[in-house]
Amino acid sequence: MRVILAQSSCTRVHDGWVSGEELAASCQVTRAAVWKAIKLLEAEGLTIEAVRNRGYRLANPCDLMTKDGIVGLLDPHSTTQTQLHVLQQTTSTNDDARKLAEAGAAPFTCVIAAKQTAGRGRRGRPFFSLGDAGVYLSLVLRPNCPLDQAGFITAAAAVAVCRAIDSVNGLPDQPQIKWVNDIYLGQKKVCGILTEAVSDLESGSLTFAIVGIGINAYEPLGGFPLAYSNRAGALWQQVRWQGRNTLAATLIKELVALYQMDDLSAIVDEYRQRSFLVGHEVTVVSGVHDGKVAHVIDIDADLRLCLRFSDGSIDRLASGEVSIRPHFPESV
Repeated sequence: MRVILAQSSCTRVHDGWVSGEELAASCQVTRAAVWKAIKLLEAEGLTIEAVRNRGYRLANPCDLMTKDGIVGLLDPHSTTQTQLHVLQQTTSTNDDARKLAEAGAAPFTCVIAAKQTAGRGRRGRPFFSLGDAGVYLSLVLRPNCPLDQAGFITAAAAVAVCRAIDSVNGLPDQPQIKWVNDIYLGQKKVCGILTEAVSDLESGSLTFAIVGIGINAYEPLGGFPLAYSNRAGALWQQVRWQGRNTLAATLIKELVALYQMDDLSAIVDEYRQRSFLVGHEVTVVSGVHDGKVAHVIDIDADLRLCLRFSDGSIDRLASGEVSIRPHFPESV
């Protein structure tokens, strides 16, 4: 019933109105059951208008994310490869995926949530989640690679996100990567990626990895909080029917395709091409160079950020963080 109301609201068939009789017939329930379901949806926070002789409609267009909606948009190969768990709300999809991995979940087990209440970013920072306006996805991987190559996992996710946004957006602005794990559209951050791994200390290899991806599909109701308003952006201004389902399905397809490659280092060229840091000045905000200004000269074959400092010295960062000066705003 939620899906029927959302579809009618987004497509504006009959100006968004659906009669109680139509709802009852579509859901194969009684009119009394329709009324009870409407009350439950209102209790969940949806604002539903009801007018005699016209029926019901959502007060605002709604882009629902559902398992059936995502599965229906997956290609056959991705459908057979993934085990999909879709939640309306969770604390952290990375935490959920980790529990599944620890219980023996297969590679490409995927947790997706419409809402996330306690997401986190790098270094344990809180990750601002948009309520019911984003796509929060975490994927279980069991890669056959040493720990020192784990950076390629994050890089492949960044390329997958860019490809997925390109596919669903069809806009002149192309998404770009800010080394190492942020995606920008225009001059605003629209996605963050967090890879968490568990390793076997004896073998030095990864036991499993969790790739967490948070994408701002829409701006939150009332706009971004003041602390993020100059830096954060969203993919779409207007609500799209099946928008988030399409984005999630497309992203899963791209992730499966990339992570089934024999050699993830093959994505370095595309990662470099999609990066906007090369040629710009940055401030290093972590490690031994904390606070220093440097010029980005390249991203090398090992995904290290190559920097030239004011004294002419050159160093390569394998991890860490930089802020952008002044071409783009700092990451969220």
